[in-house]
Amino acid sequence: MISAVLLAVMLIGGAVISANAAMPVNSYVTDIGPIEQITELNGTIKSNKAVTCYSDIDGIIGKIYVKEGDYVHKGDLLMAYDEEDMNYLIELARLESEYEQSDYNKSLEQGNRYSGLYYGAAKSISELDAQIAVTQVTLTQKQNELLERKAALADEGAKLQISLIDWSDKPDSDEYENLSKLVQTNAYEQQYGSDVVSLQEEINALTSMLTGFKETRAEMVSQKASSMAGVLTQSGKDELEARRASNELSAGKRLADLNKAKEGIKAEFDGIVTGISVVEGSNTTPGMELIKLESSEDVIVAVNVNKYDIVNMTEGQLASVRVGGKAYTGKVKRIERMTSRDSASSGVNMEVSLDEPDSELILGLEVKTKVTTASMEAVRRIPIDALDTDEEGDHVYVLNGRQARKLDIETGVKDDEYVEIISGLNEGDVVVWNVSSELNDGMNIKVS
Repeated sequence: MISAVLLAVMLIGGAVISANAAMPVNSYVTDIGPIEQITELNGTIKSNKAVTCYSDIDGIIGKIYVKEGDYVHKGDLLMAYDEEDMNYLIELARLESEYEQSDYNKSLEQGNRYSGLYYGAAKSISELDAQIAVTQVTLTQKQNELLERKAALADEGAKLQISLIDWSDKPDSDEYENLSKLVQTNAYEQQYGSDVVSLQEEINALTSMLTGFKETRAEMVSQKASSMAGVLTQSGKDELEARRASNELSAGKRLADLNKAKEGIKAEFDGIVTGISVVEGSNTTPGMELIKLESSEDVIVAVNVNKYDIVNMTEGQLASVRVGGKAYTGKVKRIERMTSRDSASSGVNMEVSLDEPDSELILGLEVKTKVTTASMEAVRRIPIDALDTDEEGDHVYVLNGRQARKLDIETGVKDDEYVEIISGLNEGDVVVWNVSSELNDGMNIKVS
């Protein structure tokens, strides 16, 4: 009886010990449900639109109304040029424009005057040449007439002399006296006869006229030569007109630039002042950088993604960013197709655009960015805590009576809570796990 009692006690005690040895486990029934895979990345808030304002004029900065880091609205006055200096420059530009126009008019008038002198001289020379030719012909004719008249008188005088010689032995005769008178008359006619004198006067007048024509022609030749350099040819007129148009365009642009500058430098969009390159009272030159403005309406989060996460990223994926206590939604806008050239990082640069950026965003601030890389409504799933991974791959433990049975599985998408089961488990299978201890195949377990 004692032996029987001891045997019974031993059997009951072993059963109790065996029951107490079962490891408590958590359990989950494999089901169908949603999984949203989120990848968390570090990013930096940046503006996707920036503008640098440059000076268009030589001027003096009068007043700067903002500081670096200020938020401004579109149309806000950022800085202004010195008003007194601007008025002076505008008036000077206006006077220079008027002077250029006056100089053009003067050059045109001078060219026209020289043209008048040149072409007038050329016309006069042509007319004078005709007059000289006619006068020379007339003069020659009159000279020939005079020579012929004098020759005739001389011939007549010679004949009278011969006759007078023939009567020289009768000096007291009437014939001799008459011949003497005719000889004297002939000699007078040769010098002072009316026709001889008239012809000589005509010759003198024609000679004087010819001399005058030639002197005038010489003056016209000189005038033509001296005015030729100032004559505006068609190419010269075209050049003068082109210079006038160029000067007018340049003066117009300068006046436009000055009038625009007088209105000051204004914000082209809502944004943040990220750079000021001048100080009040400083001189500016065309092309000098003045102020830089970055948009707060077109904002991105710049992210550098490592080689493991980039395979899950595609443009258009939804994203969220939290700045302080405020959340902003957005999406992946751009993924570069090369690794970063920055020596500090070797990943791929990616841009996340924000749907509704506002003035509370701080450019350059580092933020956590969550990108939804997968979103499925109905997949076979188990808790992420139930998944074990070793050198052989993924596996889980399933409830098999009162024991844990190891089962190899193939997994898919994961999120913070669940993992997708592609194969190895069926809907309704119970997976078990212990947070603090490892399970073994065939281990006694107690589902809690």
